[in-house]
Amino acid sequence: MKFRILSSCGLALVGFGLGAASVFGSGFAIQEQSVSGLGNAYAGAAASAEDASTVYFNPAGMSLIEKPQVHVGMHLIFPDAEFTNLGSTTLTAPTQGSDSVSDEEAIVPNLYYVAPLNDDLVWGLGISAPYGLTTDYDEGWVGRYVAKKTELKTVLFNPSLAYRVTDKLSIGGGLSYVQSDATLSNAIDMGLVYLNQFQAGAIPANAQTMALASDVSANLGSSAYDGFIELEGDGDGWGFNLGAIYELSEDWRVGLHYRSEVDLNLKGTADFTVGPLESILGAAFADQGGSVDITLPDTLSLSVFGQVNERLSLMADVTKTGWSSFEELRIKFETGTPSDSVIPELWEDVSKYSVGATYKFNDVFTGRFGLAYDESPVPDNEYRSPRIPDEDRTWISLGLSTAMSDSLDLHLAYVNILVDDPMIDNSTHSAGQRLYGRIDASVHLLSFGLTKRF
Repeated sequence: MKFRILSSCGLALVGFGLGAASVFGSGFAIQEQSVSGLGNAYAGAAASAEDASTVYFNPAGMSLIEKPQVHVGMHLIFPDAEFTNLGSTTLTAPTQGSDSVSDEEAIVPNLYYVAPLNDDLVWGLGISAPYGLTTDYDEGWVGRYVAKKTELKTVLFNPSLAYRVTDKLSIGGGLSYVQSDATLSNAIDMGLVYLNQFQAGAIPANAQTMALASDVSANLGSSAYDGFIELEGDGDGWGFNLGAIYELSEDWRVGLHYRSEVDLNLKGTADFTVGPLESILGAAFADQGGSVDITLPDTLSLSVFGQVNERLSLMADVTKTGWSSFEELRIKFETGTPSDSVIPELWEDVSKYSVGATYKFNDVFTGRFGLAYDESPVPDNEYRSPRIPDEDRTWISLGLSTAMSDSLDLHLAYVNILVDDPMIDNSTHSAGQRLYGRIDASVHLLSFGLTKRF
């Protein structure tokens, strides 16, 4: 049986798109790009230029590094997002299903290398993961039509140059090449798709189809007629970053850094499972290729770093992220059936504010402290998704660096991220479905790193 696919069917699919998020960074950004900087909540990151990780935060800072060095880091992220249903519905019927917890741990590595070419010119390379997440909810949970599994991975290759223009001014820039891959899935309420087609006349009315429509109606909100979709894809894109550092005095400096947008086109396969209605709906949900375009946002950072005395340094930072580029999510299917699925996101530009301090206890141990307030780009509860359990958050950061030798430093950092409990009242991500509930979210970070000078 052939029939047209209504727009409501397309919206039912859109939940598997890249509206994915982490509860440890604004949107789906990963801010853990340096172990030493993490101990200060990245306050002053665009001005401190403490080690080779300045390749990421401001390549101009490489001009302050006098000898070749490498900085490596490993960040262990322990998020927890527990959803409590407060009255989710399928049309007018309560959606059946359990509450669920997503607590998928993540490991984020970084590697940076910097080497002077002469007294004024320095080059560097950074390899890091600026965006990504993993969330995975239970089978049959109440929000299954919006999200099941979301996994997004990115790798950034960032070759850079810095040039000392004067004794006080340094500039730098680099290219950004991003590789990404994603796995995204959710359930599809095939019973609801069937009802829409039947009521629209796309499925002829007879005793059999009427009886099936009656049974589907009686089972609204249950998993009796559930299907499933999983999308796997990958893609890449290019961007750039530019920065400058101005030394106000021997002890104080200010840094400005811009990182551009990166446009990604993820292409892969869409694998459908239709379930009990396979004989009726199977032709409309054939496995096929699929793609989605997404723009990684630009960022602009302004930082201040000051050496108060030989032991104490202070720092501050404001970073603005241009999440307003994420206005909608559009998913394209290779055959045109289903048609493009479009979901509004309407994210907003946000800022992160941080302050920090570093204290050198002696020639071996250096302590770090930082506080940060990080805004969420999700405009309100209507657009929040369990893929994006995102809300404003406060960072409390602690760090310790140990001089293992004259040329080797060990860095440790711990962060407790306090997340305002997100509320979800979402009827925009899957047609006919209203997901309504609260997420209790928390995040802990533990990081280890080394700086080696040559």
